[in-house]
Amino acid sequence: MDGDNRFWFLFGGLWLFVGVLFVAVSLGVMLFADPASVNEDVPLWAFTLVGLVACAGGGFVLARARAAAAHDRHLMETGKQLSGTVVEIRRSLISVNRQPRWHVVYRYQDGSRALQGKSRMLTAEAVEDFKPGARVRTKIDPQKPEESLFLGKE
Repeated sequence: MDGDNRFWFLFGGLWLFVGVLFVAVSLGVMLFADPASVNEDVPLWAFTLVGLVACAGGGFVLARARAAAAHDRHLMETGKQLSGTVVEIRRSLISVNRQPRWHVVYRYQDGSRALQGKSRMLTAEAVEDFKPGARVRTKIDPQKPEESLFLGKE
C-alpha cells in the first residue's frame, strides 16, 4: 500500500472516529443526562446530525481506499504485465499536506486495441523522472484490459 493510500485510510478513519464520538456523546446526553442540567441553547440533535455526516464521509473515504487497495492487489496477483508509453504528466485536483499530487497518463497496447491508463496520485518527486515518450510497466486485468495498474519505469 503506498503512502497516499495510507493517508486516505487514516483520514477516513479519523472522520469515522470523530463521527462515532459525536453520535455517542450526544445520544448519551439525551438518554442519560438529567434534563434539568442540559443546556437547551445547544440542540443535541445537531451534534447527532454532525456525527452522522462525519461517519458517512469517513466511511465513504475508507470504502474507496479499501476498494482501491483491493483492486491493486488483484491486478498485482492476476494481471498481465505490459509495456506502455507516457502520454503526459497531469496535476491531480487533490493536494495532500499542501503538496500537489500528480498522475502519469500512459498508453498501452492490448492486442490490436490501444488503451490509456492513469496512475494513482504520486508525489512530485515520484513523477519527475517521467517525460512524455518514456517507457513504463503496467499490469492489466486479462478480463477487462481497460483496467490497468501503473508499476513504474521499465
